[in-house]
Amino acid sequence: MPKQTIKPRILVVDDSKVMRRAISKILSKEYDVIEAEHGEDAWTLLLNDNTIQVVFTDLGMPYLDGYGLLERIRSSDESRLKELPVIIITGQEDDEKAQQDALNSGATDFISKPFESVQLKARASAHVRFEQTARKLTETSEKLESQAAIDESTGLGGRQYFCKTADETLAYIKRNGGRLILVRMDIDNFDFIFIKNGKTIADKMISTVGKRLSKMVRNEDKLARVGLAKFALLLLSNNLDDTKKLAERIRKDIASLSFKSGKKNLKITVSISILEPQIDQDSDIKTLMAQAESYLDDLTIKGGNAVACNSTVVDILGISGMHYVDVTTAIRLVNEGRHELVRPHMDKLLNELHPLLEFLTSEKEKD
Repeated sequence: MPKQTIKPRILVVDDSKVMRRAISKILSKEYDVIEAEHGEDAWTLLLNDNTIQVVFTDLGMPYLDGYGLLERIRSSDESRLKELPVIIITGQEDDEKAQQDALNSGATDFISKPFESVQLKARASAHVRFEQTARKLTETSEKLESQAAIDESTGLGGRQYFCKTADETLAYIKRNGGRLILVRMDIDNFDFIFIKNGKTIADKMISTVGKRLSKMVRNEDKLARVGLAKFALLLLSNNLDDTKKLAERIRKDIASLSFKSGKKNLKITVSISILEPQIDQDSDIKTLMAQAESYLDDLTIKGGNAVACNSTVVDILGISGMHYVDVTTAIRLVNEGRHELVRPHMDKLLNELHPLLEFLTSEKEKD
């Protein structure tokens, strides 16, 4: 018995039953078309069906319109939704401003009513292929993130190496005090670059970026490739201003690179997120990475090619970047009832007080 081919699934969202049926009739031979009357129904379908590969949606609908649906998709925590191709169906009532607003909200493409069947099929085919390739890239990226300690393409540490090193560093800081700065960097629009130009060019870009980064950071800093086009850097004994200057040098250096693809010269940019975290006994690298990546997502939404600098360090003495307290300050904070600011530094304070306590104990024994 021949193996049944599973058709790519497309979601059509329009409050006009006539329009939904017209699109379904044109596409149903090659695609599995499902329908929704408005954005709320469409959102429910998207949340519960991870096989949907492309969305065609009208703008003007009741309950949740096309803009609202697009906003939910692009702001989703799930990468499969955030990257989903969304084609806006525009009518005569939609002016140029409406289309620009949709584009600014993350629309992938447009198709105007009335449309020809050839045009509709071409849009569906192109974006289904794009989604399928992007999905494979995501699967590759996830495998890469869990790979061995050393990344063969760049010679840098891998995600496993980076997390292990960062955990060890955090444990030391919790015992003895100190600080660290976490930097996350992504090549902007890398999935699109990969799909448009192929694996050979993409690998060349990653390898080149890795080598440039290696030359720009100190030997004592920890640099790794933690995803398909994702890099992380752990800096010790550095301050925010110096780190931001380094990030800007990296951003400009990468932007100056040029890659040959056929007759075209390709340029790339990067987005860089800097996090100076407040370290306490509950700090862990997974949480800190997620925090740095949330800032990185904000940069990407705004167009990328930028640096964001963020600090969550508690300002104890009115001095930005104060990571631990000395004994005198600790006593003052305890007297003020600000115990929560002292607890993260107890191990270091005990280490500092230990010689004094031993001396006092020996003197008391003499008496």
